[in-house]
Amino acid sequence: MSKNNRIKKLSGEVIKSVTSSIAGMMVTLKYFLKKSVTVRYPEEKCVISPRYRGVVCLVIDGKTGKHRCIACGTCVRICPNYSLVLESGVDELKKRCPTKFTLKLGQCMFCGLCVEACPVGALEMNKEYEISTYTRQGLERLLLP
Repeated sequence: MSKNNRIKKLSGEVIKSVTSSIAGMMVTLKYFLKKSVTVRYPEEKCVISPRYRGVVCLVIDGKTGKHRCIACGTCVRICPNYSLVLESGVDELKKRCPTKFTLKLGQCMFCGLCVEACPVGALEMNKEYEISTYTRQGLERLLLP
């Protein structure tokens, strides 16, 4: 290879590296001038999407002030991870009612099947997203004590 060919090849590589560096800097400059999308989390809260599926909770009826659950057990049977534990009893009107309703958040995959399967609309998924704990026992929630 002659000296001229080596110089041409080297100058072409230099020009190519300079142009690619400038292109990279232009991308950086474009995003540098845009508004930041970072949220300062503990001070600012995120805007939650209306379709967000949070923690399962019992719905309180506005008229009676009590939960709507009739202890049918459909939600427990349909849960793929066995995250719900329901204990039922009989109330003073001889109707079946839940006595203890527990949600195991460590097992729950937030699929929403229990909410869809409930025949009386007693369950819903709220917008709570701060559910971290330091122990596994902290992941068990009593929906109904």
